[in-house]
Amino acid sequence: MSTATTELSAWRIYPHEAPYAQSAGFDPLDGSGGRVSANRWNDPGLPVIYASANPSLAALETLANLSHPSQFGERTLLHIRLHGTLEQVSIEHLLRLRADAPPHDPELLTREFGTRWLKEKRSLVLRAPSFAMPYDHNLIINPQHPEARIGVELLSAERLRLDQRLLRRT
Repeated sequence: MSTATTELSAWRIYPHEAPYAQSAGFDPLDGSGGRVSANRWNDPGLPVIYASANPSLAALETLANLSHPSQFGERTLLHIRLHGTLEQVSIEHLLRLRADAPPHDPELLTREFGTRWLKEKRSLVLRAPSFAMPYDHNLIINPQHPEARIGVELLSAERLRLDQRLLRRT
């Protein structure tokens, strides 16, 4: 893996009506969700911010993580500017991590890889192929990286509702 310094846009969607988002001091860019739950690229315990390279993938990733699309409702779409070091995971590396993982836990090796990346603070951003759309990329952001204070900038926050045709599924 190599790192390079880059500037790019990232997009993140969160449920602004969720109880945690209503709490005093809530910051959708502090990575607090990673402290309490494991995700594709992290074990619980470390802050991490999941974003996507474009708003369409952010919506697709959100839908993929809901038990039913109708739960999408209205959410907040964040547009973020990232400026800092970037490490990339190739599609070949992702496929190898998934193939080598035990069948009962296909995300074990991606979680281990991402957790190591977070702990080592190797870069501000980890760019990895999306499991939902492997030809597009998610951007995992390490809020504890030294570049995070100046390298993560919120550009806008807008309310988002998806076309109802995407939300109908029987």
